[in-house]
Amino acid sequence: MPSRSLRDCPTRYGIEAATANTGLKYLNGEAGQAYLQDVEWAYRYAALNRRAMMDAVIVLMEEIFGVTTELSSLIECDHNHVRLEEHFGESYWVHRKGAVSAAKGKMGIIPGSMGTASFHVEGKGCELALRSSSHGAGRAMSRFEARKMIRVKKLHQEMKGIWFDHRLERQLCEETPSAYKNIHAVMRAQRELIRIVRKLRPILSYKGT
Repeated sequence: MPSRSLRDCPTRYGIEAATANTGLKYLNGEAGQAYLQDVEWAYRYAALNRRAMMDAVIVLMEEIFGVTTELSSLIECDHNHVRLEEHFGESYWVHRKGAVSAAKGKMGIIPGSMGTASFHVEGKGCELALRSSSHGAGRAMSRFEARKMIRVKKLHQEMKGIWFDHRLERQLCEETPSAYKNIHAVMRAQRELIRIVRKLRPILSYKGT
């Protein structure tokens, strides 16, 4: 919705979630302001949490492998946020859910699955896509479908040459690479949105329970 002061929106919409003629839900008034403040708090918390995990890994890499860190290569990327942006000459609150910013020159990360390639990318700033791109391959099966259809044997076949915790093999069936779309097809489909800078190959996958 345009940013023309959330508090100044017509009162007939009320302060709770309202429905536009497009069917989309939106917030305005005090409820909208409270929502935006909460989202900003959560966004900052998530960023600090990611940085804390990264710092812990940096220490271990230096202690165990003697590897120094090149912090200039840091990429900050998330796929759930609300930001005030200008598009087509007006200001809008853009909610990216399952999408990442692909503003011109902005670096991002687009993962495949735990057994397929991931990519470092640079945004091209495509305005028709609201300067956005996909946040990953996306699921081809729901978690329920994957648990029902994919067996442990198939998981091992698709993860050949990649380390994972075999104690979690049954739980990991829902994350089998074939439960996701073909990341290469996804990248081809959005070549007008991003430029591939680097292709990454998985050698280890660790997932909590």
